[in-house]
Amino acid sequence: MIASKVSTPTTLKEWIRYPSNQSAMFETVVVANSEIIGVAFDSVNNHLYWTENIGNRGNIMRCNSDGSNIRNILSESHLSVLTLDAENRLIYYGQNQRNGQLHRITVDGKEKIALINQTSSVYGIGLDHAEKRIYWMEYYTGELKSAWLDGSDVKTIVSTNVVSLNWNIDISDDYIFYSSINTIWKVTKSSGQIPSVVHTDTERILGVLFYTQNGEYKTHWLLYINKYETKCT
Repeated sequence: MIASKVSTPTTLKEWIRYPSNQSAMFETVVVANSEIIGVAFDSVNNHLYWTENIGNRGNIMRCNSDGSNIRNILSESHLSVLTLDAENRLIYYGQNQRNGQLHRITVDGKEKIALINQTSSVYGIGLDHAEKRIYWMEYYTGELKSAWLDGSDVKTIVSTNVVSLNWNIDISDDYIFYSSINTIWKVTKSSGQIPSVVHTDTERILGVLFYTQNGEYKTHWLLYINKYETKCT
C-alpha cells in the first residue's frame, strides 16, 4: 500500500502494510522535489508514478518501487491527479485549474492527447477497465463525470451540488465512491441515480480506496484523514 503523510507533502510515497489492525510500518520510498498531488502504482511493471507541482508548473515522475531510477516523464502546467492503464502502458491525468483539460500519454511521456477539453480542477480520477470508461470529479463544479477512454460520450453521473469540497474517487464493479467534506458517498455508474452515504467522519476526507481482501469482494475503504488511517465497512 502506498500512502502519504499530510505533514510532509514532498515525501508522499511511503509503504504502509495491511491489515490495518497490525502495527503500521512507514518506509520512505522517494523524496519529491515539490508538493505531490497524485500517486499511482503500476503493479505489473513495479513502477511508482506521481505528480508534483511548483507554482503553476509541474511534472509527472516515475521511479522503481524501491525509489531507484527516478525519471521525469512529462512537464506540464497545473498538474493534478493521475491514474494508470498498466496493461496498455498509458497514463491519464487532470489539471488543477478552472479551465483545464484531461489528457492521456504513454508511460514514456509521448503521444499526448487531450481527451476532454473542458474540466474544472480534477482531484479525483479513475478507470473502469471492464466498461472502458474514465471517471473524474470536478472540484469547482461538484460534478462527477464519465466518458469513453477515447474522450467521447461525456456524461454527468451526478451533480453533487457541493463545490470546492469534493476530492478523491474510486471505482468498484458496480459503484463509484467519492469523498465530499467529511463523508464518503457511493453512486451507481448510471447517470441520474441518487448517491447514498457510506461513512461520515469528524474530519475532512481527502482519499478513498476500494479494495478486495483475500480475493473476496468486500466493501471496505481505506481513508486518510489528516494523519490518521481509518478503515470502515
